[in-house]
Amino acid sequence: MRACFIIALQFLASVLYAATDETSKSIPSVPDPVGVGDFFQVFLGLAIVVIAIVAMAWIIKRTGYVNTRANGQLKVVGGLTLTQRERLLLIQVGKKQLLLGVSPGGISTLHELEENIDTNDDSKPSMESFAHKLQSLLGKQIKPGDKS
Repeated sequence: MRACFIIALQFLASVLYAATDETSKSIPSVPDPVGVGDFFQVFLGLAIVVIAIVAMAWIIKRTGYVNTRANGQLKVVGGLTLTQRERLLLIQVGKKQLLLGVSPGGISTLHELEENIDTNDDSKPSMESFAHKLQSLLGKQIKPGDKS
């Protein structure tokens, strides 16, 4: 039963294909307005433009026409996160230090310090001092019977 149904469908499809083939011969065919060559040409043109943009950006960066550095005159001395979106930053510009508030709405100067805050903080534990303490503890020999 299935075989008969499949054969009937194939016959019907071949008849319909033959009918459309005869009607297409009588109607002159119109060339496809957009062919594969056109797609290739557009793609090649876009690729050339993207490569040119990347090359120009690389050349400009390489030659140094764009100065993105402050030559050591601008640096972040410290920062404190207040909320998820707000921060306090201590910025050093030349010899001046500024306290800035940074938020999604913008950046505002909160205070200009008269005296610079010393950035060499000795209250932080250094790794070198820890290494020396560890070495002195490891180098110390414990005598048997010494409970101290």
